[in-house]
Amino acid sequence: MDSVPMAQVPTISIRASRPDENPSIGTLSIGDWSIPCTVGAGGLAPMTLKREGDKRTPIGVFPLRYGFFNPEALPDFPGNLAFPFVPMTPGMIWEEEGENYNRLVYAAGGERPEDELSRARDENLFDVIVPIGYNDAVPEVGRGSALFIHAARSDMRGTAGCIGVPQEKMTEFIRRLKPGMVIDINYAEAPDEKVSTPDDPLEAIRFVGLQPGPKLIIMGAVHGNEPCGPQAIMRAISDCRSGRLKIRRGEVTFVPIANLKAYRQRTREGDRNLNRDLRDKPVPENYEDRVGNRICAFLRQHDVLLDIHSFRGEGESFVFAGPLDNSGAIEPFRYAKPEGEFAVRLGTQTVIHGWLGVYDQFLKKRANLGLTNPSSAEGVGSTEYMRFAGGYGVTLECGSHDDPASVEVGYSAILNALSHLQIIDAPPPQVSAQNAIQIIDVLLCEAEGDCLAGQWKTGDAVHAGEALVSRANGDTVVAPGPGFIIFPNENPKLGDGLCYFGVASERVF
Repeated sequence: MDSVPMAQVPTISIRASRPDENPSIGTLSIGDWSIPCTVGAGGLAPMTLKREGDKRTPIGVFPLRYGFFNPEALPDFPGNLAFPFVPMTPGMIWEEEGENYNRLVYAAGGERPEDELSRARDENLFDVIVPIGYNDAVPEVGRGSALFIHAARSDMRGTAGCIGVPQEKMTEFIRRLKPGMVIDINYAEAPDEKVSTPDDPLEAIRFVGLQPGPKLIIMGAVHGNEPCGPQAIMRAISDCRSGRLKIRRGEVTFVPIANLKAYRQRTREGDRNLNRDLRDKPVPENYEDRVGNRICAFLRQHDVLLDIHSFRGEGESFVFAGPLDNSGAIEPFRYAKPEGEFAVRLGTQTVIHGWLGVYDQFLKKRANLGLTNPSSAEGVGSTEYMRFAGGYGVTLECGSHDDPASVEVGYSAILNALSHLQIIDAPPPQVSAQNAIQIIDVLLCEAEGDCLAGQWKTGDAVHAGEALVSRANGDTVVAPGPGFIIFPNENPKLGDGLCYFGVASERVF
């Protein structure tokens, strides 16, 4: 009996460079035909990490169902193609927000001409487009939309997440398309790398050295609107897998996305703030409780924590450290020296401390206003729980949420942490911190209309007597001495902190 040939799905293969090379350049192949192409300016992203506006192209295999062409720009568009193409018509819009997210819609009466697929652009990149079947069966808002194959820019720079084909290769490209085709997107050297799905559990990736040493855990996206941690951590994981980073001693556990629900929503929290009231919950009431139970278990298994965050607005990166050694009731601790030595070597110029003690003041001030308070455990986040569990840890605030430089701050801190703890063979990092600030007070919004008296970012210096808060009743709160603004809040609600006030610390780290 003759053998039956194996059926094959016609496939476009996209293989892109790793982030430390040229992340927006790749190779497009159809069979034995290959050409250069462009991908997202931010490189590739596992589907779990892909978000609207991140300029990254999702990893995975996606269907290609049809294409569009602009008949005005291309009156001689070929009509004998195997792949189905339809002409663009006025009013065609690919929605990137709202209830029709990632759907083709039609604007009536000439409305929204600036959003039409056929609108004029600085380069004719969208005269031919092939929609990529990503996040379109049941679109999830915020997970990425309007991903196409289209013409690349003349300088072959990265896209907003689409695949770019050189303009001079477009005609040949569309002639090679076949019905039922799929596009397979991945890194060049890792075609078998697993693709995450939205239903994946909490992911933790561990590398164990063959010699004894400390156990380090590195977490990202405890708050879902802070993308620098996942991106920096995924880069470090890639380096470990490729051998660019070799874990020699102890072990390191990476948790790229601690709060997947919030991360997918691009919000600070899913059901509640995961970095508040972090403790074991025997009867979990929400998503963060369930995740928190797992994270607490992880933290108890480790010696050191690096928790990577970012913040709203502008400002320089800094590290949040814990208290001095003490046996008090608020945050007893015995590893202030090694934690301090760790904190000052992560690459930032500033270390801030004093959080939990001032949070206790915050609760008392709220009580004096007659407001309902959360429990005192509400001030406990990942680093506070780590100290409670017998280890030590710091929070790294890398900079603004969507500043690409924040990713580099996070990645450098990971390398410094691994080097300082001698988990990898590398020269020990030098002390980078030049300033230490102790938070000593918090100023509350005591009435509707209370507001900050100036525009600041965390770490900004203020002089003695400078107005800090303008009260709705006309009063002004001034700085009791020279100090610093920490976490200014320009849109406070009643009972929220307007800002924290810090002073130059006498502590030696």
